[in-house]
Amino acid sequence: MSRTDRHAGPREFITLCAFLMATIALAVDMMLPALDAIALDLSLHDPAQKPGIILSIFAGLVIGQLFFGPLSDAIGRYPSILIGMGIFLVGTVICALSGNYATLIMGRLIQGFGASAARIVTQAMIRDRFSGTEMARVMSFVMTIFIVIPVFAPMAGQVILWFGDWHLLFVSLGVFSGGITLWFGMRQPETIRYRLPFSIQRLKEAAVFVVKSHKSMRFTVAAGISFGGLLSYLASAQPIFQTLYQTGEWFPVLFGLSAAFIALSSMVNAQIVRRYGMERICRIAFVTQITWTAIHVTALLFIGSMNLLFWMIYITPVLFLMGLTFSNLQAVAMEPMGHIAGVASTVIGSMMTGLSLVVGFGFSLLFENDIMTLLVTFMITGVLARILIHDAVFAKRAPA
Repeated sequence: MSRTDRHAGPREFITLCAFLMATIALAVDMMLPALDAIALDLSLHDPAQKPGIILSIFAGLVIGQLFFGPLSDAIGRYPSILIGMGIFLVGTVICALSGNYATLIMGRLIQGFGASAARIVTQAMIRDRFSGTEMARVMSFVMTIFIVIPVFAPMAGQVILWFGDWHLLFVSLGVFSGGITLWFGMRQPETIRYRLPFSIQRLKEAAVFVVKSHKSMRFTVAAGISFGGLLSYLASAQPIFQTLYQTGEWFPVLFGLSAAFIALSSMVNAQIVRRYGMERICRIAFVTQITWTAIHVTALLFIGSMNLLFWMIYITPVLFLMGLTFSNLQAVAMEPMGHIAGVASTVIGSMMTGLSLVVGFGFSLLFENDIMTLLVTFMITGVLARILIHDAVFAKRAPA
């Protein structure tokens, strides 16, 4: 019996796609409980080094998306994902064997580059197999599973640390991702029907078209800035919970609880987006985020500190609001790209991830176990994103 004859059914296909896309999230969130141990073991003293462990994987993701998108059009989705996951496993092995910071960062960059195939090519695979409302329905299921998985990743990381040091996290990640790759290799046939030559020119043309498309560019930049705020939170979460609030082994539980609100917002968005529209939801979400943050900034200026309870009361609604915007911002950015949807999604995804990396790393450098810094980060990113998606601000004046 051939591999094509044993292809995954719809439910298995959705689950497989979700696990492939969640590879990056697992590689990030599983490591959060181990940051202090890594810093101690590798003698890290520069404040920028701990965020670098988290954010370096996204740098690899930026470059990888630009490569694997066109590659999958040329050689097919199936071999592209296998190549990407193979590269991810190489990076994971390097991280597992690393004894210094430079080697660890090199491994993380390779992980990001390889895992970009799972992220970008999986979306193309869904487009190949489904269309219209059925595609939207499948993507909703995939994204729900994809968002729920990272909620439990820090808890899994903490459990693994009970049995070994931080190197064991990478060994476990390698075993998991190797199993997913084997599952994909045995059960998923090729989905692309027509191959296109690998062309840098097509990528350049798509990039030019995205940049010249006023609305696409604004919403891409807004998505990048907003997601940069979330990356800053990811880079700061471990110091906030474990260093500032001394939560110890409760950190994965509390972080998972806050992250669960992103998953909840994804499900809410699926129910309300048809009624209210993507742009309106984004506008309301950003205004609410700005207002809610302003209230807490003002309160913090008066009371001088924020305990753990008040921090959770603040951060969970913010993550819920951010979850409402992510998929909608990218969907609006893709609206004018129908004729080049595949390569445009690659360009937009890379632009968004690259900008979010700069924003997230920049703000994380300012964080010194000070909650106010993160509140200001959410305030600034919310205001900038809200301005960018406000059509009236950028509307051209009609000729007299």
